[in-house]
Amino acid sequence: MLSSPEQPLASAKGGLYTDLAQYYDQFCAEVNYHEQCAFAQRAFACFSRSEGRAYLDLACGTGQHLSYLAQQGFEPSGLDNSAEMLEKALERCPQARLLLCDLAQFEQVAEFDLITCFLYSIHYSHPTTALIETLKRAWTALKPGGVFIFNAVDAGGISNDAGVTTYLRDGANQLSFQSAWHYAGAGEVLDLSLCITQATAQGQQCWHDHHTMTALTIAQLQNMLSDTGFEVTLLEHNYQLMQPWNGSSFNVIVVACKPVENPA
Repeated sequence: MLSSPEQPLASAKGGLYTDLAQYYDQFCAEVNYHEQCAFAQRAFACFSRSEGRAYLDLACGTGQHLSYLAQQGFEPSGLDNSAEMLEKALERCPQARLLLCDLAQFEQVAEFDLITCFLYSIHYSHPTTALIETLKRAWTALKPGGVFIFNAVDAGGISNDAGVTTYLRDGANQLSFQSAWHYAGAGEVLDLSLCITQATAQGQQCWHDHHTMTALTIAQLQNMLSDTGFEVTLLEHNYQLMQPWNGSSFNVIVVACKPVENPA
């Protein structure tokens, strides 16, 4: 069961990150971006039937995935709806082409060989109609034979607990970052609550943010992808392996391939 979200889930949204984008990478220091990118490379090598290495990262945040994959010869583009995050991404990966828009709004056509969306950010497409639109746009943006790789969580595996809190120190100041999911047990609404506290000699300042995300089952997601036209492979949520999903765990890595010849 997934007890809490990976902390970088907030990268796709603005709000309090307008003030605190500079601390984002520190809050996410335990995320193994290199492992995720190495997995994406292996999956791309196994599943891709396109001939290029044009790459788009959805909800790219500060550009960690872009930087790693650019070093491996991919041509990086990133999308995020936070201008502050994109500024950090450009500093990290100056050669990247960056797009400021929501997940369901990008308009590229047959341009990319690989699209990724890690850290459960696909759930930011809310409501379900927006998620379907995101999948359709990913389909359209891929070249025939291209691959869309992302991770997702089944609503049945979301545990409503106190979330995860990370602490860090910035000189004499101390900051804490808390993120927690809540699912009512029915429907498509998944709530993400965020809180950042900064304690200084002058006092304490708090930022609170809330995002409504999409809750769905893995079966529903698989049907949406198939209806869009993707060939879908579900893998266990383990970036060290490439293991077929056992059908019972609540977290999956999705490899969605656009066929070389579009079905009629």
